[in-house]
Amino acid sequence: MARHRLPVRARNIAISIVAFVAVFVAAVVAAYNLDTTGEDRTIRDLVIDGRPAGDLTRSELDRLLSRVSHQVEGSTVTLNFPDRRHDLLAIDLGVTLDTPAMTEAAFRSGEADSTWQRFKNWLGSFTGHRPVPLSLMFDRDRADRVVSNLDGLVVQEATEPELVLDAQLHLTVRPGESGTVVDVNAVVDRLGHQVEAGGPFRVDAPLTDLPPEIDDAVAQQLAEELNEVTAPGITVRVEDEERTLGAVPLRLRLDVTLGEDGTPTVAFDLDSLQRLIEDVFADVTLGGEDPVFEIVDDQPRVVEEGTPPLQCCRDDAAGMVAAALLEEGEHEVTVETQPSEDPRVLEWATGEQVVEKVAEFTTEHPCCQTRVSNIQRFADLVRGVYLLPGESLSLNEHVGERTREKGFVPAGTIIRGHLVPTVGGGVSQFATTLFNAAFFAGFDFLDYQSHSIYFSRYPYGREATISWPAPDLKIQNTTDYPALIWTSYTDTSITVSIYSTRSVEVEQIGQEVSSVRRCTRVDTHRLRTYEDGTEVEDSVFATYRPAEGLDCNGNPTDRPDF
Repeated sequence: MARHRLPVRARNIAISIVAFVAVFVAAVVAAYNLDTTGEDRTIRDLVIDGRPAGDLTRSELDRLLSRVSHQVEGSTVTLNFPDRRHDLLAIDLGVTLDTPAMTEAAFRSGEADSTWQRFKNWLGSFTGHRPVPLSLMFDRDRADRVVSNLDGLVVQEATEPELVLDAQLHLTVRPGESGTVVDVNAVVDRLGHQVEAGGPFRVDAPLTDLPPEIDDAVAQQLAEELNEVTAPGITVRVEDEERTLGAVPLRLRLDVTLGEDGTPTVAFDLDSLQRLIEDVFADVTLGGEDPVFEIVDDQPRVVEEGTPPLQCCRDDAAGMVAAALLEEGEHEVTVETQPSEDPRVLEWATGEQVVEKVAEFTTEHPCCQTRVSNIQRFADLVRGVYLLPGESLSLNEHVGERTREKGFVPAGTIIRGHLVPTVGGGVSQFATTLFNAAFFAGFDFLDYQSHSIYFSRYPYGREATISWPAPDLKIQNTTDYPALIWTSYTDTSITVSIYSTRSVEVEQIGQEVSSVRRCTRVDTHRLRTYEDGTEVEDSVFATYRPAEGLDCNGNPTDRPDF
């Protein structure tokens, strides 16, 4: 059989191709060996976070990873709460790049492949890329601290158990109710899962119950203890005055709170308790001296300044009462006073606002009767009375019972419609004189009664009587300035003057006379006009019997037998 040989030309071409391929392969292998051995570099096609990272030395890779780290730490983590959104930096929540792990991954990329696969990867590196996933670290404790301190965690506050009074006015407990709060642990867990996945960092915060801090059963036990402690109340002593705070007012000012150590405890509302103490002592004047005056040329002059009264009570009075009752189990306590700091009270004590005569009234009488001695003695005892705004003067309380020891003598007094002699008789003329001065000074009348028989020496329907222990004349200074009551007399007259700062104009605007069976009632109307233009109209009245010894039905009354 004949053999066919390639032509020489073809054979030469084939030999050339084989030689070329051999040279090419040798060159590629040499290039591969040269490219993958020697200096410590990353593989050619490496990409980290979208950045080319191939063929880098360790120092070059460190610089690249530093830039990636800054970007990761400065990225935004969004936490969505029910009513607000918090955008925080990843670094603040403990999210950082694991640089050592990234370096290790970059230099070991592809090492696990077979020799042939590594060669193929090398060939593909000229046209493709090999990404290295980000390796992140998460500081859970730091994230927990940051999230726990964010605003808006509490969606709805829990309601703590509250002390209330039951129908028997004993303390019991209104149960607490849970609220709603962002579940911090769940937020941190979700963020941790997103860190493991490499992002995105956006967490919708779940909610959980927020229980009351105080247990209902603990609060009820405290309530029962308080019922026992408060049952007797507590006696509060200020100077020489005592007042008792009862169980109910005390219980109304108590509640369960958390102590500094987080333990449920009971405490008073000290502001409310302080006001209660001050209110129960509001009618008590504690010390203080009125200024002393003299009248010179019809002008008031301060001879000696007064001292302001002490106030009940010091700011720590409520604390002292609370400590005595709750800590010491005591039911009596003494609290301290303090000087008044009210600038008005301090000014009133100086008497400097008593600058002019604002009202005066005079009534006349025959000379030298025994009743005149009583009138003048009464005037001496009232002269110099100093009334602060709001203060009142009761003639019976101020002078007391009229006795010989006080300088009073027997004289005529109207009792049950009869004129009979009594010690101190006749002083009703002083009451009438003061009544009229107070009328035109704009004062109020807290207690008064007219004579039962009209005497022509008095203004018709505008007068008052007084006896011991009743009836009384009690007037009140309702102006904004302190007032000085000054008395003077002659053998045939008695005068009451009132000095102050004029702040009200007073005029009598009419009278009405009516019948009460056989008695006569007289209503006298007054108009008070104040500095701001306010007008106040009021009236006083008098009721007169038809004659001495007769009542309003015309029947005789029994003459008192002394």
